[in-house]
Order: sequence, then structure tokens, then C-alpha cells
Amino acid sequence: MSDPDQRTLAIYDARAGEYAKLTENDGAPKLQQQFARHIPQGGKILDYGCGPGFAASYFAELGYDVDAFDGSLEMVMLAKTRPHISVRHLTFQDFSAPNTYDGIWASFSLLHAPRSEFPTLLRTIHHALRPSGQLFLGMKLGSGEHRDDLGRLYSYYSEQELRERLKETGFHWRDHQLGSGKGLDGSHSEWILIFAHA
Repeated sequence: MSDPDQRTLAIYDARAGEYAKLTENDGAPKLQQQFARHIPQGGKILDYGCGPGFAASYFAELGYDVDAFDGSLEMVMLAKTRPHISVRHLTFQDFSAPNTYDGIWASFSLLHAPRSEFPTLLRTIHHALRPSGQLFLGMKLGSGEHRDDLGRLYSYYSEQELRERLKETGFHWRDHQLGSGKGLDGSHSEWILIFAHA
């Protein structure tokens, strides 16, 4: 696999505080509750590309054993201020933890991985889940790879593509939600939130 996109990571390092303010009150706890209903109480959850750590912190408050990682050092420093979670500075390409987690929360993180690496990263996530482990995957809808107005790399997929990629890598699609929202660069995007399991 290729090295992580340093331009994207540098933007998140430079604007970590701004991103945290933008995402702090985004309604995610309802989604996290929906996700957690399928995970044993006290089970182990990974926040994959955790950003400032809001989701990881919420899962810890619910009583789960929570790990988190992010490729942006500044995001990791923000996440480390939150109690009861273990946070590492790590890239998608370096992550490996076979048969470790009951759930993996990948909320708008894998969309920064090159399309060519997406199947391999999904397989690594699948291997990191215990049998019937849960996956939450938030992605933007579209096609191809593009950089936004800030210079961040994005990979876009159609719903059908995501269904195919998840099936090919061993996942079972359970449910999804569609919506749209405003990002850090000020643009509006269509997105999909997927609930799946190994």
C-alpha cells in the first residue's frame, strides 16, 4: 500500500480545533446508540480515524472498552484529553489487530483512503473484528477521487459500489441512512451511513 496522504494529514493537523468545533454537536450519539445496540455490554470498540475523539468518548461513557487511532497527531492530542479511551497515532496502512474488536466505528475516515486501497483496508477491518462484529461506515457519495477546496484527498463511491465492496470483503449489509451536510471546506455533500457486520 502507499503512504498516507501527507497533504490531507497536514490540513487536519492545522485545523484540528476548527474541525472539533464543527463536529461537536452533529447528532452522532443517536447513531452511536443504534450501533451499540448490537455490541455486547462492555465489549471492545475501535474508533477508526477518531478525529477529536467524540465518538470514542461517548462509547466509553456507555461502558465499552474503547481504543481509538488517527493519522493526524493534532487530532490524537485532542482525543487524548478525553477520559477512559486508549488513543494511538496510527495510519490506516499501519493498522492491524486480528480478532480484537466487537465493533469498529469508521465515521467519515476511510473516505480519505485511495480507492485502490479500499478493499485491502476493508479486509483488514474485517480481520480485526470478532465473529459477527459490527461495522459503522460513513462515506460521501459520488465517483472517483478528488481534492476538496482545502486540498484533502477524497474517494467517492455510489451506494451500489459500497454494497459490492463490503460483500467482497466478507461483510453483511444490515441497514443504511442517506443525508447531506456541510464540511470543513464549506461545501455540501451527499453521504451514506452504513451498518454492517462481519
